Amino acid sequence: MSATPTTVHRGTTVVPGVALGPVHLLGYEKRASHPTRIAADEVESELNSLRRAVQTAREQIAGLRVRHSDTLRESELRIFDVHVALLDDPMFLSTLEKLIVEERFSVRAAIAKVLADYERIFELVEDQHLRERAGDLRDVAERVLRNLGDDAVPDAEPDPRASLPASGQYVIAARRLTVNDLFRIDDERVEGIVAEEGGISSHAAILARSMGIPTITGILDLDAKLRDGDFVVLDAGAGELHVEPDERLRAEYEAALDRQASAPQRAPALDAPHQMRDDTDLRVLAACGHLSEVELSVSFGMDGIGLYRTELLFLVESRKPSEDVLVHHYAQVLGAVGDGPGWLRLLDVASNAKLPWLHGPQPERNPALGMRGIRSSLREGDALRLQLRAILRAAVGHPGAGLLVPFVTSVTDLQRVRAAVVEERHDLRKRGIPCAESLQFAPIIEVPAAAFSSRALLREADFAVVAIDDLQSLMLAADRDNRDVAEYYSMHHPATLELLQRLAQDAEAEEKRMVLFGELAASPELIPFLIGVGFRDFAVAPAHAATVLQTVRQLTVDECHRIAEAVLQAPRSLDVQRILLTSVPRRGSGAGRRRR
Repeated sequence: MSATPTTVHRGTTVVPGVALGPVHLLGYEKRASHPTRIAADEVESELNSLRRAVQTAREQIAGLRVRHSDTLRESELRIFDVHVALLDDPMFLSTLEKLIVEERFSVRAAIAKVLADYERIFELVEDQHLRERAGDLRDVAERVLRNLGDDAVPDAEPDPRASLPASGQYVIAARRLTVNDLFRIDDERVEGIVAEEGGISSHAAILARSMGIPTITGILDLDAKLRDGDFVVLDAGAGELHVEPDERLRAEYEAALDRQASAPQRAPALDAPHQMRDDTDLRVLAACGHLSEVELSVSFGMDGIGLYRTELLFLVESRKPSEDVLVHHYAQVLGAVGDGPGWLRLLDVASNAKLPWLHGPQPERNPALGMRGIRSSLREGDALRLQLRAILRAAVGHPGAGLLVPFVTSVTDLQRVRAAVVEERHDLRKRGIPCAESLQFAPIIEVPAAAFSSRALLREADFAVVAIDDLQSLMLAADRDNRDVAEYYSMHHPATLELLQRLAQDAEAEEKRMVLFGELAASPELIPFLIGVGFRDFAVAPAHAATVLQTVRQLTVDECHRIAEAVLQAPRSLDVQRILLTSVPRRGSGAGRRRR
């Protein structure tokens, strides 16, 4: 289908900047079909093919790590370690081999089934960032699939560049933003990337930022909207893709690129002091969903783990994990941060996760407002106490260990959990099992009722965590994953901002820390307001840490106070937006890409 001149498609910014050039569609080629089932005498051959493909993938990843050791930071090189760990995951490999041996699946069919199962699990988690972790598994699975040919060798993996234009710069349009393809398109000719899928905190996004390639995602059906050779302007900062722009618009963007020909400055090192321009200290903690993210946060020099989502181990199988498995996993998380904060969130899954041991047999009409978070854990006491015992055992020798209670609506919720902690600690001591003498203890404030009761909650806790994304969603009755109401969720509503100010004031009055968690906590536009009303602790995805630090290092507390005062006097969301856009100090726009 031919693209309509001057058509504009809107997506989500991954890497800001501007790119111009002809577009090339990547990854839309039709794949050859393969048999789903195999004969009994083909099982051994399929197993050998799988093992060879996995070993080849290991060698390819090791080679990429060496090849890029001079151009990527250690924190980015660790992404390769995450992929090797996934290849060596015994659960991943044994599941594939079991499907081949017992159910006579072909290798390709087995990988497709396992990948689909894992992606379903990630989709059930009530967190967009954790869902994006499925991208790592997809990258690894794709690499193995590409190696299944008999002639696969480490330096001969299929190369998408073979189908690229023979000369000149271009913009890539892809179905997914993947780590695999980013490394095979890493050359001076790629001006920009637009993808249908791939989140802003994924490992592929981290690498795209490192490469300085303007990138957006979230524009669906690109193969229907574009054809090879269409001229496009990618304004990634605005999240816009202009297809066949008129001469005036094209000239404006070309002039902007000429004015910004010098390369933008690289992001400041994360191991520098986490301070504002006036030397005010801030804490930039990590929000993580599995161990690879924890390792990234440590390598980034973040101040600890402000929120660790514990759901994944409960979702990979239909039965509860064992206590020893949980202890081992939590000990790895806490061990990575040493004496720093390591705060583990108790299980938070809604009934659409369909865990038979946690939720009843009847489906709920609205799972997001039903038996989720601490509600289901208190009802199913065995699951709660299993987690509490595991955390108490894993926290031995870790003074920064903490327990976060999700979906709290009243002080009673906290008191019941605290009583269960006391009982489980007493039981562990009686049995002679080492356990932590104390745990930091905090509610997650995401329900408006909890926000309006924050002082009472803080008196029962050591600190509190504000899940700002969920709080805004519930305040504005807007599902952030529903495109039809996206404009309601994304607005800076005066009521939400006033509530955030009240929370900061309550924390100051009770002399307790109040930690902000979520995507909005990493918004450069909103951060000055948040600091201005009193927040000093931020828990964000490791991929957002550099953005937060770049923003705060340009600000002083006095500037933030003035911005907050102006925002709180604004009567409409539009007025708030205008104040934030005109008051916040701006970095270079990043219109030109950083040449590698």
